[in-house]
Amino acid sequence: MKCCGEDFSVNSKIEWLVCNGSEIKLPIKTDDIDYYYEAHSSDYKNLFVLEGNIKEIKAFYQKYEPTTENPKRLVGVDGILYDIKSSRDIVDNKENMAFSAYLVYIENFSIRPALENEAN
Repeated sequence: MKCCGEDFSVNSKIEWLVCNGSEIKLPIKTDDIDYYYEAHSSDYKNLFVLEGNIKEIKAFYQKYEPTTENPKRLVGVDGILYDIKSSRDIVDNKENMAFSAYLVYIENFSIRPALENEAN
């Protein structure tokens, strides 16, 4: 969201381009991730438009370590969630973990396939 998104907060009404998030795996237990925000794809056939109201926001901070196969490749090995009220409520690091993502809970939502003219 830093480069292409707009700030959002609890109770904000949103309309976001998203992709299916069923393959996303985090190093901690969370609720299922149904969709993730996608601001750069022009592949409208794999995009959806999610509209709704933000009910809750969690900031996900992640600890990274190098893989044994390639020490230059970092992977997430642990993490922690913090309740926040706004996308502006994050800092780069907490408890020696880097900010990684927002987990946003949406209520009164609708989801539909994106149209070609809606993709970036």
